[in-house]
Amino acid sequence: MLDPSDSPDSNLLHACMSMLATINNGMEDLLGPASKGVIFNTGVEQGKLLGVNLQKAEDFETAIDTVNEAYKGVWNVELYKSIDQDSFIFEDEMGREAAKIIVKDCPVRKAVELCELQQEGPICYLTNGYLCGMLSQLTGKKIGMEILKAGPKSCLKQIHVRK
Repeated sequence: MLDPSDSPDSNLLHACMSMLATINNGMEDLLGPASKGVIFNTGVEQGKLLGVNLQKAEDFETAIDTVNEAYKGVWNVELYKSIDQDSFIFEDEMGREAAKIIVKDCPVRKAVELCELQQEGPICYLTNGYLCGMLSQLTGKKIGMEILKAGPKSCLKQIHVRK
């Protein structure tokens, strides 16, 4: 849990994480399951703003590399493919261009851990929105995302081009 520190930076970081936890819990209490959609959509808009000055990309791989480089220490995202896949990019069950990604670092991972928030709670949808917004801005395609597996060290997600 959060404890005071002699480091002003650490105290500020912990205070910000505590505020995220408070917002997360308040949204979930107020809106129930709808909170995830509200927070996701808010994140998409903010993600687009974060991506507006970044180099545009033709594909998911270049866009993800751009996000990792521009926000080093904040985001660590990798494309993922299973042994039986030939390519990172595939057509999902709805016929959309898709890819699986592993998110090792994101803006709220430490908040989830330190504030003992539930994985896949509303706050996780904020980072999903941020990432979808940035990737949308970089690729010029509307990007959606699903959480496939969530864990304390990384999450497996699937991104897709929304039609």
